Amino acid sequence: MSRGEPARVRGAGREGPRATRPVSGLPHHGALVSGSAGEVMASETCTRVWEAAYRQYGRAWEWSARCGKGDPAASREMAAASWAVAAAWRQIASATTLPWWALAAIESAAGAFESQARDYETRDTSEGT
Repeated sequence: MSRGEPARVRGAGREGPRATRPVSGLPHHGALVSGSAGEVMASETCTRVWEAAYRQYGRAWEWSARCGKGDPAASREMAAASWAVAAAWRQIASATTLPWWALAAIESAAGAFESQARDYETRDTSEGT
């Protein structure tokens, strides 16, 4: 799936709102497994990817806070980290059947990180000119 390719949010037996997904390079199968008492939880792989993305995001955020908004390298790092977090959320959302409201929350989180990534990419290019 390519960046900007439309996808549908699944849930409750209906098509959900359109969303876009960045290229993540991550497999989209087997992201979630059933836990005890029928609960659904992310697979170990998805969990590790999600945790690594948030660690990357935390490091980028700290660097950006130290460097300030005008540092193009920090902006590039924040954009990359934001894309990674969005991709991790989308990997989880694409591989399971959750209630529509849970998928909506995951898609909303992914969308917010994608929007932030675009903002940092714009900031990086505008700082360079």
